[in-house]
Amino acid sequence: MLALGHCMAFVDRNLPAVAAPLLKADLGLSDTQLGLLDGPAFVLLYVAGMLASWPLARSRHRFRLLAGCIATWAAGMVMFAFGHAFMVLVVARALVGLGQAAYVPLALSLIVEYAATAWRARSIAIFTAGAAVGRSLSLLLGGLTLALFARWMPGSGFAHWRLLFLVMAAPNLFLIVMLLRRAELPHTPLPSPREVFRQMLAAFRERPGVMCAYLCGAGASVLVVQAVGAWAPSVLHREQGLAPAVAALMFGTSLLVVSPLGYFIAGTLVDKRKKTLSPMVIVMCAMLLVVPLLDLTPRASSAAMACGLLALTSMMGGIAALATLAGLPSMLRAPLHDAGLRIFLAFTTMTGVALGPFMTGVVSDGLGMGGHGLSSALRSVCVCAAIVGMTAALLARTGWYRAAIETTS
Repeated sequence: MLALGHCMAFVDRNLPAVAAPLLKADLGLSDTQLGLLDGPAFVLLYVAGMLASWPLARSRHRFRLLAGCIATWAAGMVMFAFGHAFMVLVVARALVGLGQAAYVPLALSLIVEYAATAWRARSIAIFTAGAAVGRSLSLLLGGLTLALFARWMPGSGFAHWRLLFLVMAAPNLFLIVMLLRRAELPHTPLPSPREVFRQMLAAFRERPGVMCAYLCGAGASVLVVQAVGAWAPSVLHREQGLAPAVAALMFGTSLLVVSPLGYFIAGTLVDKRKKTLSPMVIVMCAMLLVVPLLDLTPRASSAAMACGLLALTSMMGGIAALATLAGLPSMLRAPLHDAGLRIFLAFTTMTGVALGPFMTGVVSDGLGMGGHGLSSALRSVCVCAAIVGMTAALLARTGWYRAAIETTS
């Protein structure tokens, strides 16, 4: 059920990427503005809400709180659908971000609290796979819905994207009812916020270099996933000549196959790793493969080839991101898991979700090459992130081992 909510969150979160060609044509938005809607506008309240909602982790009514989170981001979807000015769209995206801000850490805390240690990474992989499926369904269902609108209502023009957001917001009502009917689980008392803050600060001071490198590796991984997910349909539309609906359907189908597979591979490797295979080794290998995949994308000879390369790039980024997320609890003692996850998610959201789509749009506009420069911009941004990720993972590798051993001892 928690994974289903995560899936719904990513369906709604990624709809601007599906509707990007229509938004650009209808409202005259630049690539930079589209990147702003995909990234910084969503992150505007996401990070603040994630950190401010920390006290909610102590509540006895966590399922009701999760239902309230979904209702908040559904309201943002409706607001986006009726927006006629760019700033209204920015505010609507911020409201979606605020609703999703508390959902993910609350759900992850439940999973970490109740999953057996030997299955923790795979349990997190199932939850995270919900995001991959949601990103794919956003493209598949969004593309299919736009195609049906174009067939049934050809005279409504660019209003199709508004109807898209309204239709995709409706299924959230079903999940809200499911969560409200769910019996609350017993909650393990947490230390006081002051004590948790003191312990987190002590853990960071004990190994600041390792913590910073670990977070940088995670942020770089998420940046690759978010940048590719936001701009891949536009690359297929502009450079391969596919219609927006067809581009979304093709890329969504590819992600639906490869992304969950990548998460399950990473989760299994982390759970069953040998002493020589830490999460950081997984990050280094995955980020290394990102470079040749993106280097081939601008030279793709067909839409199928370009789609496959982009999907595999997203898969590699997802493997690296899941490895860092699943490996984090091993570095922290149990009372610090919730706070650590929130800090982790806040950092990766700021670096990955905010910067990835936005910087790609800025670089694309700066290249001045029109549609043909988009894949080159995506390559430039993601390859730089991959290099940072590999370097950070190499620096954090030994420190992660030491922290994991000390935590379990």
